[in-house]
Amino acid sequence: MKTKILVALLLTCAYSASSNAACTYSKDAWGNTQYNCDSGNGGTLSTDAWGNTKDSGTGLTYTKDAWGNTRSSDGTTYSKDAWGNTRGSDGTTATKDAWGNTVITNGSERTTCSTNAWGNVVCN
Repeated sequence: MKTKILVALLLTCAYSASSNAACTYSKDAWGNTQYNCDSGNGGTLSTDAWGNTKDSGTGLTYTKDAWGNTRSSDGTTYSKDAWGNTRGSDGTTATKDAWGNTVITNGSERTTCSTNAWGNVVCN
């Protein structure tokens, strides 16, 4: 579930109104994911005892429904299709490329996320 939520969060962060900048995601000592973007945006993704993930940067909360979909508090739903791609109800799509990078598309906009040598996820 954490992977699915991370992809959903990447989709949300990559295409929020002010995030056309490169972002880096890393785990802290408590298991939360911290992210910082070149635009100055940033936040912490933390999961509570009920499995809900809160994004301190956007104020959004993500939950998993009975069908395995991830739902955002802004009304967006993320689900896996038959090919393993993540699709958002807002039109975003996340796929894996030949090198294992996550490629996020929304119309003509495209963001690629990869894991660097230190284990941090970096998106362009």
